Amino acid sequence: MAKETEVPSNAGRKPTPKKTFNLENFKKKAGLDDVPDKPLEWIKLSDAFKKATGLPGFAKGYVNLVRGHTNTGKSTAICEALVSAQKMGILPILVDTENNMKKGNYRLAEMGFDFDNFIRIDNDYLLENFGRLQDKDRKEASIEDLAKCFYYLIDQQSAGVLDNDILFAIDSIGTLNCIKTINAAEKDDTQNNMWNAGAYEKAFMYFLNNTIPSSRKSNRKYTNTVVAVQKIWIDNMNKGVVKHKGGETWHLGARLIFHFGGIISHSTQKIMATSKKRETQYGTETKISVAKNHIDGPLGGISMEGKIISTPMGFVYPDDLEEFKKKNVLYLRNLLEDDSVNPDEVVLKTKKNDATFADELIERAPKIESEEE
Repeated sequence: MAKETEVPSNAGRKPTPKKTFNLENFKKKAGLDDVPDKPLEWIKLSDAFKKATGLPGFAKGYVNLVRGHTNTGKSTAICEALVSAQKMGILPILVDTENNMKKGNYRLAEMGFDFDNFIRIDNDYLLENFGRLQDKDRKEASIEDLAKCFYYLIDQQSAGVLDNDILFAIDSIGTLNCIKTINAAEKDDTQNNMWNAGAYEKAFMYFLNNTIPSSRKSNRKYTNTVVAVQKIWIDNMNKGVVKHKGGETWHLGARLIFHFGGIISHSTQKIMATSKKRETQYGTETKISVAKNHIDGPLGGISMEGKIISTPMGFVYPDDLEEFKKKNVLYLRNLLEDDSVNPDEVVLKTKKNDATFADELIERAPKIESEEE
């Protein structure tokens, strides 16, 4: 009798195809898919700013820094940004720790700012709503209070209470102390300048490097922007490198930095209006340069420098002074206290500041290294 042949149990079955690894599917399941950014937009400033720097203004969704010595036009840039943001439907939140931009501010009013459509944060607000919640006896608002305020506002936006993109405009970094410094001052204890720098780093590093940049992602409803003013000082013990008041955290976190004025000194000139009866200053001419440009887009990497004039009406390009004169004849008449003045009779000229001769000597010296990128 013939022996029966055993039939394999898998007879007639097709072999199971080997699974191929799909990286896109893996990233999606693991939550690692790369979300693209929204198209880049700009919070545009005046044409004069664009002519001087080659850039339209401040990059939306980025941390932008305006730095330089005092009285070089930095706050004018903030004012123009606030007005432009309103026109774009962006909610301006002005952090005015220097108390220079209260409601009715002349420059903002001249530029057409809507004082009913913004939020102003000052030291009193920070102290009452954040500082004294931690310490009821606190006498001074702190760096940490400002960070808590920012995160509170971001939370309100996420909850839909602030249903707008936000522009955080700060004038300026370096005017607040940290809690440790405040407590030491109240006790007459020794203080350390590095405490404030460390507090800015601890309180704002994540905000600057993640909270703001991540709002550019296409799956985020809101896009938030920061424009901050920061004064500088020169570290002559370290090759004359530019240092930033309040430490280097904001300088490192910013992706676009505009430098106003000179490196060692302000390097500005007064812009004078003169008539037969009077001479008065109506603006300040200053150097301006793009000190850092890490913007992702066709304008990324551009580094230009030029000159610009800061006035109560905003920036003016030096070549456009005659046009400015005709457009603002009423302003010039008020300034010169002469209603009979015609535009052609007003002579606009530069006048050296008191420190200009010293500035010229410095500018003739070998150029120093301004910063390391």
